[in-house]
Amino acid sequence: MRRRTVLASLTAGIGSLAGCSTTLGGTTETPTTTPTEQPTESPTPTSNDPSENEEWELGAASIIDLTTANRTYALAPLRYRSDDGASIRMRFSSTATSEGPATVEATLTNENPFENTFRLDWTPPFGRLFSDIPHPMGERSGDFTYRVGLIFAPTANHDLVEDPPDIQRADDGYWRLASDTTPELPERVRLSPGETIHGEYALVGRAEGVGRGRPPGVYEFSRAGERPLRVAVWPTDSPGPATDSQFAGMSVPALPGDSDTAWFHNADASSPTFVRPSTEQTSLPARIEFTFINRAREAEGCGHWNVYKLQGGEWFHLGPYVQDAVCHRLSPGHAETWALRAATSEMAPCEAQSYPFLGGGRYAAVAGYGHATAQSGALVEIDAPPVTVVPTDDVTTQRDSGTVTATSDRWRTAPDSEGRSRVSLVLEPVGNANRRLIAEQVMRRRYRGYRNTLAFVASDVERVVLRTDDRTADWTVGYDDGTAQFLYEEQAYRITKRTP
Repeated sequence: MRRRTVLASLTAGIGSLAGCSTTLGGTTETPTTTPTEQPTESPTPTSNDPSENEEWELGAASIIDLTTANRTYALAPLRYRSDDGASIRMRFSSTATSEGPATVEATLTNENPFENTFRLDWTPPFGRLFSDIPHPMGERSGDFTYRVGLIFAPTANHDLVEDPPDIQRADDGYWRLASDTTPELPERVRLSPGETIHGEYALVGRAEGVGRGRPPGVYEFSRAGERPLRVAVWPTDSPGPATDSQFAGMSVPALPGDSDTAWFHNADASSPTFVRPSTEQTSLPARIEFTFINRAREAEGCGHWNVYKLQGGEWFHLGPYVQDAVCHRLSPGHAETWALRAATSEMAPCEAQSYPFLGGGRYAAVAGYGHATAQSGALVEIDAPPVTVVPTDDVTTQRDSGTVTATSDRWRTAPDSEGRSRVSLVLEPVGNANRRLIAEQVMRRRYRGYRNTLAFVASDVERVVLRTDDRTADWTVGYDDGTAQFLYEEQAYRITKRTP
């Protein structure tokens, strides 16, 4: 076996990590749930150059089903680049059987145009062999200890290893280190331009973890300040949620649009993807986290999130009203958490999506990911008083017979350097309209044109004139139309944009 000449110490490159803390982080096919002896999505390379094989590409995952236990492993990312110009690629080369452990093949290539020395101690799997304490998928912590962590144990088929550690299959059926001896790898290696080192690893558990099994969760091999290498673990025959929803069996109307929705309350143990809410019932104010979990065999996308309220048998979109153009994809074994802050009144800005002025009722958070559906969602019941439409604090009014004229600061400060101009919105009752609005929509910041007119509606008011700016007016009636008609509390209205 060829060995590399290495720099620096050949003493243990990785020490015991007992004190390590955790870090965070379409067409689909039905997943194979029967354990196989060969890894899923990790075919044998057709070339000696891994870059010619799609299985190594960024965004994918290498997946195996163990034959020795009811567990699936998903390894990702399959490649990354270190700060010193090393390209690291890896994937499963075999699954665990009664004859041997799951193995991972990896390469490290010098992509610099010059000879370079590479630090391996924070370059998994050539360094950082021990995982952090695992955590549940989509969460930052759990009831785990370092003893249940995973280890990249180098085998004899490794360019940098002379004496690989002994491994054995323990009484609990999982392959582990035979002792608590730390595997040894050099801390540094020097490579010529384009030169590659190869390594094979047995992905095993700690010796002291016997009897603790292999808890489902995420096992991360952290690189300081960078995206971690991770192995996600879940039961092969039951990737779905482990607990029932309080809305189980409930039928809800379809969401707006042509896409089907996979609901959390309809998911079962066989569901490979789902949105899990941190709570299904809460009072306000509250922070609610919704986590999309991907235990399918393919990356899922696109990942935009939306919030809706169910009222009168109809879903009403509350936001976000602007989505970026990036189509996010989520690798197998990964999760994405979206946080929603909700309150009955105004809220301070925050990194999480903020939804002030919410009333009691049933809401849904919907992610643009799904297995066999375009999107997935979860329900939450909010206990809160009804929303009252009130004007923004900057509005002043005057009354002339049946007309109320409201003036906002956006009128007072226009025109300005941003090119805003003064316009008016005129609200009047009409006979009918097809579009319906609810109070939670009216009170959204984007819809302040509705808010600052509807707030002054009364039985003796014939029309409301809001003096504002063109941006507010365009958000209200649209950029191409000068008028819009809508229903609010069973009364139809027309709102018209007029220039002074």
